[in-house]
Amino acid sequence: MKKRLLFVLMLAICGLGTTTAQTENTFEGEITSRVHNVMRFKSQTFTKNIIAKMIVKSVLKKHIDNSPVNYTGTYDATTIAKGNKTKVISSYNNSVMITAKEDGKMKMTMYFPYIKKGYFTIKNLEEAKQQSEKMQTGAPEKTGETINVLGHTCDVYKIKYELATDTLDTKSELNLHNEFAMCDDSDLPLADQEYVKGVKGVPLKYTNNTVSHTSNKMASIDFVMSLASITTSITPKPVADSEFDIPSDIKIYEMEKDPKSATKLMEENRKYMEKKGLWKEENPDESKIYDNLSEEWDY
Repeated sequence: MKKRLLFVLMLAICGLGTTTAQTENTFEGEITSRVHNVMRFKSQTFTKNIIAKMIVKSVLKKHIDNSPVNYTGTYDATTIAKGNKTKVISSYNNSVMITAKEDGKMKMTMYFPYIKKGYFTIKNLEEAKQQSEKMQTGAPEKTGETINVLGHTCDVYKIKYELATDTLDTKSELNLHNEFAMCDDSDLPLADQEYVKGVKGVPLKYTNNTVSHTSNKMASIDFVMSLASITTSITPKPVADSEFDIPSDIKIYEMEKDPKSATKLMEENRKYMEKKGLWKEENPDESKIYDNLSEEWDY
């Protein structure tokens, strides 16, 4: 559950990377977005054994309640694109994510320049596409609303994704309720592809509301995230191939071989930024947890 949630967050926080669009990107240049993120975790222990309860509480506090994945605030994300590669720079944790699609696979590498460490994961595009379509429990709903972003008229669509598992006495439910402002103007990058199944266009504004519940006999974990993003600029320009090279002084770990390495690196990076006074969070605005596109965002 934790690794699947981390992968969902990696895609969502770093610009809603798509696993379904498999043709080469014809856009070359830079796209900037303003992102507002609210995350809330709540955990509860059920066991009556005092020692077991202390252990469970300690684990939940370290890996859930104080997880380095948690972030509440507003930040800028810059996407640099060329061919089958993208590079997303997120200001909130000074991270860089490079995504490359080749031979039916997608390699995602995230690294943190401050601590000079990172990790990568490789996903089969067809499997990821099938998983995404399996999670899509409802057809995209065209609301009839239109929204203007950067001079483009976008149609608003709603879509739901759901995933439930029951393994080793642990039950998990993951629900994503999304709204996309889709635009298929020919001058927009990837406007001829399907970010949402059956709908051609690129999302210039979107919300992603995620609710997750995991429980067993020992404890339960509830997670809520609201992610709101709006594209603020699209700048076509030449991009050098070297833009997607991983710096030689960055040590990269393979997430599949060591799943805990990703969390450890996030913890290390967050502690470094907190020590240097670089980690900036805001008090959660509970009214933003269930955001929607019709609002005039003030962030």
